[in-house]
This record gives sequence, C-alpha cells and structure tokens, in this order.
Amino acid sequence: MSYKTILAYFARPDGVQGVMDAALPLAEKFGAHLIGTHVISGVPVTGTIGAQVPPEIIEQYAQHMREDAAAIKVAFSKAIKGAPVQTEWRQPELKVLGADILHLISEQTRCADLVILGQSDAEQRVGELTADIIIAAGRPVIVVPKNGTATNLTGKIVIAWDGSREATRAAFDSLPLLKEAQSVFVVSVQKRGGKDPVTSGCGELALSLARHGAKAEAVVLESSTAAGEALTKYASDNDCDLIVMGCYGHSRLRERLFGGATRHILQNMILPVLMSH
Repeated sequence: MSYKTILAYFARPDGVQGVMDAALPLAEKFGAHLIGTHVISGVPVTGTIGAQVPPEIIEQYAQHMREDAAAIKVAFSKAIKGAPVQTEWRQPELKVLGADILHLISEQTRCADLVILGQSDAEQRVGELTADIIIAAGRPVIVVPKNGTATNLTGKIVIAWDGSREATRAAFDSLPLLKEAQSVFVVSVQKRGGKDPVTSGCGELALSLARHGAKAEAVVLESSTAAGEALTKYASDNDCDLIVMGCYGHSRLRERLFGGATRHILQNMILPVLMSH
C-alpha cells in the first residue's frame, strides 16, 4: 500500500503554502501524482435569492471569488515550480450560491489515496467544512494547522487509540506514513484510577503495525483531563509531528465516549492531524 494520488484542497490564498509544505514532500517520497484544487463559489443568478440581492453586491462577491481563485492558482504554481513531482490543477466552479460545494469536493477526494487541506477558522462550528470533508471524503484526510509547520509527517507519529472502528480505519489508512516514521506511539487514554479494557488493545495494534515495519510502541496515559487535551499534551511534550485518529462526525454518543477528542483537536490544532471516518 502506498499513496499514489494526493489531492490538496485550498479554501483560501493564505492557506496554500501550509498545505503545500505537507503535500510536496509526501508526493516526492511516494512518487505520487499531486492534484491541487479549489472550488470557485458561485453567485445567485436566478430564483428568489438572486432577486433579493442587488446586482452590485453580486458583482462584488463574484469579483472577490475570482481574485481569490487567481491568487490560489498563482500560489500553487509558485509552490510546485522546480518540484520533482507530477502535478495537476483543477478549478471547478459552482454557478449558484448555496449549491453543494461539499458534493463537488467529495467527488474529487474519493478518487485520491490521500487528501490534504487546511484548518478551518477557530470560530467555525467544529471546523465546519473541514469536518464535513473528512466525513464525506471516504479517504484519509490530513488537516494542516494554520500556525505551525507540516514538513516532516514521517517523524514522530501519535495514534489515538480507543478501540473503535474509526480509530482502526485511521491507523491502517496511515500505514504508508507509519512504515516511514521515525517512531510511532499508539496512545490510549484512561481515566486516572480507572480500568479500561480498550487500553489492552493498543498493545495488539502496536504489534500489528510492527509486523508491517513500523517502529511502534504502546502507551497508556492516565489522565484526569479529556482525551483530546491529554493527546495534545502528549504529542507536544514528545515533539511529535503528526496525530492519527478516527473522526466521529456529529454523533453525540461517539463524542461522549471519546471525550470530544475530535472536536477538541480540530479546534485546537498544534500539529497536523490525519483523520479517517
């Protein structure tokens, strides 16, 4: 298993460099075809919405979208100049405001081995589009934080393990990275003083990954804080480069079981996160 098609999605011009810092080294390492994409949001041209919006506002919005799209394409072209990888640029356009941008994005993500995108604004609800893309993509997604670097995704890697199907999918979706990694920590968070049967499974996962060639070890954390906070602190304290974890979307039950780790890490990112749903 390897990553042979990597799709980098750009929402804003100022997020291009961070995403490319992660995408280019991986494309080179795995000999992958790198696709850069940005969806141009449409403006209302017919119907009730269009009738209510003044033409000058529509034109201002359209001009802003065109300027953003042009700036993103320029930044992508600049980033790939001289890079020893095969690249491609895609720029689909939505003709009507409010059309399903997620559908257009997910049509492309599902034909890629790996998707890389930037972190949403902190004020957005659970990362909004970022979380929606992870859920809809059907592929592993690396989310790059707005602040920080993502140039060494095969250094030290933390796998957030809770024994779930989502965590399992994320761990094995990340195998190409794990096999190249300097070290892999399979981390299970246990309430301080508690006994959780899931923690024994992290040792089994570490052994399984080691059979694939990963330098994996199991770590059981006893913590009085929520799982997301404990994982973030462990990754920071150990100078890790990537967190791998399952994404539970909007399921309230799953969020309770995992202590809201998905929500916490999407909103408080300090390093890149690979998520699978």
